Amino acid sequence: MANPLFSIVIPTYNRSELLYGTVQSVLAQSFADFEIVVSDNCSDDDTRAVTERFSDPRVRYVRTPRHTSIGDSWEFARGHARGTLVMMLSDDDALVRDALARFEQEHRERQADFLFCNVAEYRDHSFLGSQQNTVSWGAFSGTARIVGRDEFLRPLFACRPVFDMHPTAFMFASAVADQVVRRCGRFFQTNGVEYFAWPLAAVFSRRMVHIDAPLVILGRTFKSWGSTIVLSNPGKEQIARMIADVNHEREWIPLKNFTLTNLMAEGLLLSRKLFPAELEPYPFDEEHYLRRTMKELRNRQAMGVDVLHDISELLEYTDKYPLLKPELLALSANVFSRWRSLTRSVASALGVMQVYRRCRVYRQIRRIRAGHVKSGFTVSGADFDFNDALGCSSFLSSVTSAVSDSSASPTLCKVPRRQFAR
Repeated sequence: MANPLFSIVIPTYNRSELLYGTVQSVLAQSFADFEIVVSDNCSDDDTRAVTERFSDPRVRYVRTPRHTSIGDSWEFARGHARGTLVMMLSDDDALVRDALARFEQEHRERQADFLFCNVAEYRDHSFLGSQQNTVSWGAFSGTARIVGRDEFLRPLFACRPVFDMHPTAFMFASAVADQVVRRCGRFFQTNGVEYFAWPLAAVFSRRMVHIDAPLVILGRTFKSWGSTIVLSNPGKEQIARMIADVNHEREWIPLKNFTLTNLMAEGLLLSRKLFPAELEPYPFDEEHYLRRTMKELRNRQAMGVDVLHDISELLEYTDKYPLLKPELLALSANVFSRWRSLTRSVASALGVMQVYRRCRVYRQIRRIRAGHVKSGFTVSGADFDFNDALGCSSFLSSVTSAVSDSSASPTLCKVPRRQFAR
């Protein structure tokens, strides 16, 4: 049997309740030349049984010999891909129906071997916050364009990435990954897997293409890394479980915390260390890295997470930047944020926010039915009749289906009325 064009590789660990919908979203694709590799990092739940429920021969199950760190698990998973192009799809994410068709089109027409797209973000019922069962996506054009190496790499190493760097949003050629492996032994190296792999994919790819459309849905759940280290406070025990599952040997980075900013630095700095000639033109902006870290730590602190040790570590390291230290000390919760929070609390108690939300929902329904979705939205599944990532995928596929490229009409086809809850 010939190798498929796409390998959709799903690394997973003890999240079988999320995995089923992720696989289903791939099997529902309008483009069929793909395989799905479910790579189980020694789960002790029913991950294998859930995978074996799929009778489709394109679905394969593999399992690591033992439970490993994130980078090792991803490298093991990637090693089982047979396709020309590979996507590492997180087990809490989903694809919109025409995602692979669009990637195939851009790969074929532009000869691209490194492609990436916009994302939508779905927060499920387990998400610890007021935005449960909602999906958000930003403004998009529906067009695609070639991206230059400098445009991708220079802002990234300045800690100001231009594009969404979530790993699920990317498609890379197996041949590109193989070039990296021949040089340093593996493609995924660090806890922040994308921040090591994607700079090197940009270096070794012939052509990069960005698709300005939300083709991938990022799942935010109680078990998700993004929710745990950025978006919510799941409690000390959950945070400790997540941190215990990473590689703690990180001597090449300045700080040792587990912020998203530090995961980014971890990958970028190791890629520069191992590929100095290729990445020498792109200096790492350590001062902005420290600014981003402090802002992220203050946000975590405002959620009730104990980050005092991490803040102390950062300020001690900042002694080498005497002009920067006063700025970092001033990056605390500001009066305006507190006033805004208090105002919202009072408004909510008076019922003002409830009235505002209902008016906003009615406006959204009218705009989405008319096809005006390019400006971006945040919508609730309770109002648009979806309850999980798979249903969210179906909803988003319907409302964005006519936005393909510059030839698309500025007004999309109308969504059927049954898509909306009354």
